Amino acid sequence: MRKFRNSAIALVSAAAITLGSVTAVSAQETTAPTTTASESESGSTVGSSWSDYNEPYEGDQEGYGIDGFGSSRDDSGEDVPRWLSTWGKVFDVLTVGSVLGMIVFPVVNYLKYNGIIK
Repeated sequence: MRKFRNSAIALVSAAAITLGSVTAVSAQETTAPTTTASESESGSTVGSSWSDYNEPYEGDQEGYGIDGFGSSRDDSGEDVPRWLSTWGKVFDVLTVGSVLGMIVFPVVNYLKYNGIIK
C-alpha cells in the first residue's frame, strides 16, 4: 500500500509540474519567426502543420463517427476518409492497451508477487 501511495504522489506531482509549465508557456508572448530566402526555398521548417497531412489523409472530406467507430462501420458502403479510419485504428490500439493495463497486467503482477508464476 505504501508503494501505491508513493506512486500516486509522484503522479500528482508530475501532473502539477507539467500543467504549471504549460500555463507559463502559454502566457508568454510569441513573435513570428523570420525566415530567410534559403530556408523558404529548401522547405526546411521546424515542426509540421495540418497542410502537410491534409492531402494524404483526405482532410477535406467529412466523416461521421458512426462510420468510423460504430458497430456498423463496415456496413455503410461508403468510403471512409483516411483520417477517420486512422483514428479508428488508434482507438482500437488504445482499447487493447487499456484492457491490458487495467486487467491483464495487474493479474500477472499479483500472480508473480504470490509466487504462483515465476
